[in-house]
Amino acid sequence: MERARAAALTEEALTRLIESQHQWPLNLITDVYLYGSFARGAPQPADVDLDIEYDQTDERWISTVIRALSNGRNPHTEFKKLLVGRKRGIEFVFNHRAEADYDMTLLWQRGEDLDTALNRIRGIKADPTAGRAPRDAMLPQFEGIDRWLPRPFRETLSRAIDAEAITVERVVLPDTDIDHPLARDHLQRRWRPESPLYRAGRAVFAHLLARNVDPAQVHLHGRDVRDSETPYFAGFSLRYLTSMQDCLTEHGGTEWIEVVHPTTRGPLDALRITPTGKPTPRDLLWIDS
Repeated sequence: MERARAAALTEEALTRLIESQHQWPLNLITDVYLYGSFARGAPQPADVDLDIEYDQTDERWISTVIRALSNGRNPHTEFKKLLVGRKRGIEFVFNHRAEADYDMTLLWQRGEDLDTALNRIRGIKADPTAGRAPRDAMLPQFEGIDRWLPRPFRETLSRAIDAEAITVERVVLPDTDIDHPLARDHLQRRWRPESPLYRAGRAVFAHLLARNVDPAQVHLHGRDVRDSETPYFAGFSLRYLTSMQDCLTEHGGTEWIEVVHPTTRGPLDALRITPTGKPTPRDLLWIDS
């Protein structure tokens, strides 16, 4: 990404925040910090990394979190929607400053005006010697797909691996046709054949069928294929990966296959995540993206 575009995205997000700072849940935000390659002055940062600090004690927010988690959704989606809409290029973490072992640059805090925030962004000078920071929480399984696997996801998976709660295997799914009627019907009802999601779903079924897994026992990208008890879970583009904790700990899941970046051509790289059965803290697999 060009540095000018990174600056423009950051300025737009701060403008949205400050102009709507009395709107819930933006009124919960207390501080915004910048970190990563853009903050260090890299001419071509990979993306913009923002830490959003906010008040987690608000009663409405607590109710929202409970509802979101019970439905396998990310409660921070509303923040992202209001700050950037559908635009890409900004990676968010939330209330992360206390845990960060790297420098963060304050961009805005409650009570300050827009000019103050914009001047801080514009005051970050380009440094031709500043390259991209080493990717944190990198494992061999993430190589080559890390641009589509944001840091919070990598950190959670790495932490769970270190705790011996899960194993993560990198697999390339077969791009082949399938002849199972239930699997074919499910794909045809959900996606067009030219869709990258159709291709990813077909590859997941092909992989599982080769292992003699009954497609009826699969929960594919947010839906049961047939049975209500589904020990096999699969998702695409991290859309439902925040549900992994409940699926593998509360709903009898034996594995989760994540096609990180479905495409219409090229290799279909996926992560196969399996629980070890070792007792672990309840929130160890909770991914906050």
